[in-house]
Amino acid sequence: MNPVRTAAVALAGAAVLGLAAPAAAALVEPDPMAAGQRVSVSDGRRCAVDRGATAASPLFGSVVLEPAARGLAADTRVAPGATPGHYRVTVDCGSGGGKFTETVTVRHGRADGVNASQAAGGLALLALAGGAAYLLRRNANANART
Repeated sequence: MNPVRTAAVALAGAAVLGLAAPAAAALVEPDPMAAGQRVSVSDGRRCAVDRGATAASPLFGSVVLEPAARGLAADTRVAPGATPGHYRVTVDCGSGGGKFTETVTVRHGRADGVNASQAAGGLALLALAGGAAYLLRRNANANART
């Protein structure tokens, strides 16, 4: 395939992926979640800070989003009596701003999944185990030569 065709195919693929990307949505973490769990809701830097924003859902009512590192955000708790299922979370960017939603999942019991700190801890343990195995193997080879 010549370079022009390759570039055209790559551009067409990127355009298709861009069109297939979801529209602006509220960011809710973690998802899935459990009843009574603390969650973080943010606008993903989509709302103007000077207009403010609120997030609303049957899971936690309405909360005001405050300026944070990830845009306008708030930490809140899922209602303890929330039943398993899918719920909408809507972020309203204030007067003249946009409004967007995200559908989140409440699971029965504990929420499944691994958060970032658990993943980092697992990787650190894996690296430690690999380093220990390397050193043991190196020592065993050095002892075998003598």
